[in-house]
Amino acid sequence: MPDSQQPQEPNQTIHQRDKTAKEPLTSNKEAEAKPKPKPKPKPRKAFVPKKLVKTSDKPQEYRVRHIRVSTLESANLFHQTLVDFQNELNSELLEDPDKPFHDREKVENYFARIAKKYSICSTRVLGGDLDWIYKGMNVQEEIMTLELIHTVIQTEKHVIPEPVKTKLGYHIILVCDNRDRIEKEKPKTPLKPKAAPTGTNIPT
Repeated sequence: MPDSQQPQEPNQTIHQRDKTAKEPLTSNKEAEAKPKPKPKPKPRKAFVPKKLVKTSDKPQEYRVRHIRVSTLESANLFHQTLVDFQNELNSELLEDPDKPFHDREKVENYFARIAKKYSICSTRVLGGDLDWIYKGMNVQEEIMTLELIHTVIQTEKHVIPEPVKTKLGYHIILVCDNRDRIEKEKPKTPLKPKAAPTGTNIPT
């Protein structure tokens, strides 16, 4: 080869000429110069608590509080106050997934405070707590009536219905919880030993 001719670069790279050859690696400086695309954050779904509706074929019992007053005007006033309190809690931003449960607890505590102060029923000392109510139970007529029990069974949990009128007065009720009723077994009385008939003393 004469000295005047310089070696020339091939028109095609090794990769283009040989399909089996690996692609040329870029230098570290070039790799650092190119900014890496940031992964797009996945959109977070807003938490919406599901309303669980419990269905059961078993008899149910309900844990209930009530406020009893003598006039419809007072009953409507307390009913509206409690409903407004519920609506105020519901309008607050839902940041805590357990907020609905905390709100129900707040409503029950607020209900109990009103019952202790204004209810004319003897349950006022318990915050209007009627304990567990179920269909067919023995009714203490100075505290509740059959029509009140019927209304409780038809009422949705944590929903304060319109005041209920009975012969005892006007009731504002709050169904706090429900569960399957378990029939309690009656305690068995031990059998007494039969007395031996008179005149049959057996000598020892």
